Amino acid sequence: MKNMKDEKISVIVPVYNVEKFIVKCTNSILNQTYANIELVLVDDGSTDMSGKICDNIAESDSRVKVVHKENGGLSSARNVGINVATGDFYGFVDSDDYIELTMYEILLNAINRTGKDIATCGRVVNVFGQFDNEEFTLREEKIFSREDAIAEVLMLEKIDVSACDKLYKKELFEKIRYPEGKISEDAAVIFDVLQKSNGIVHVGKPLYHYVFRKNSITKAKYSAKRHDVVDNIKRTDNFIYHNYPRMVELSNIYGCICSAALLLVMYEDKDAVKQYPEHYKDYKFYFNRGVRSAVKCKHIRKRMKARLIAIKTHTLPLFYIAKYIYDLKKRSNDIEK
Repeated sequence: MKNMKDEKISVIVPVYNVEKFIVKCTNSILNQTYANIELVLVDDGSTDMSGKICDNIAESDSRVKVVHKENGGLSSARNVGINVATGDFYGFVDSDDYIELTMYEILLNAINRTGKDIATCGRVVNVFGQFDNEEFTLREEKIFSREDAIAEVLMLEKIDVSACDKLYKKELFEKIRYPEGKISEDAAVIFDVLQKSNGIVHVGKPLYHYVFRKNSITKAKYSAKRHDVVDNIKRTDNFIYHNYPRMVELSNIYGCICSAALLLVMYEDKDAVKQYPEHYKDYKFYFNRGVRSAVKCKHIRKRMKARLIAIKTHTLPLFYIAKYIYDLKKRSNDIEK
């Protein structure tokens, strides 16, 4: 059995036109308190100085490996990174995000201590550089069985679909790769990875910093590619039906929450509903199918329930006004403290 210090963590970072952010991202990885790290930077055909910056970083630190490739998207870059990684564990970080300097030491300690195949943490979401929100953060460490972890992901409460706030044993990815040419790539893989695992340990603390920029893909106007989410909902339905039939209602809730996010995007982009009526119809179907179960579910947060009810009753403007007032009061209270 390897000593913990001998266990190598490969951190895979897809890079595309992030010259303003990549140094902060890589510094947070290379300065980890756990030093046995291999940083795999996959330059996905950047047209700015990102590729050159990656090469400069590699020249200054022997732990860095750079791969330059034609643009193929996030999934393609992650897959290339997995193929060249040599670590015992895999981690993923998006190139405009950054992590706490203790993140991988804490996650690896949790895996070794509990024997689980995956460790995860909470995250801090920085919204347009103006304020931070904590997500998927627990008060204390908690261990989830495989089945319980899948249930939590379906409710999008304690465990997120994201690849980036986790550490995985490399064996989980032996026959699993991210679907290329698709968006919502994390959602397409998380259930397959969890199904191969013996469960997950959540360390409770928020250690991953997700930077929500104004030109992030998740904030862009509606496009036809976003309809990939429906394929993921169908795939999840099929997976749950055949493996965990008792969770069908939770799968409906998952489809509802995912569809709600797309409905919000379509409502904000006024031409989207007229331009893609079939997409709108699909989202409404999956939303309506699960909204009643979601509102009744005791594990779904009150704010999420309020948002779903607002979409259902066409009172979104009132919801956003209430949310804005709530956020202002919260930030005012934080300042006073």
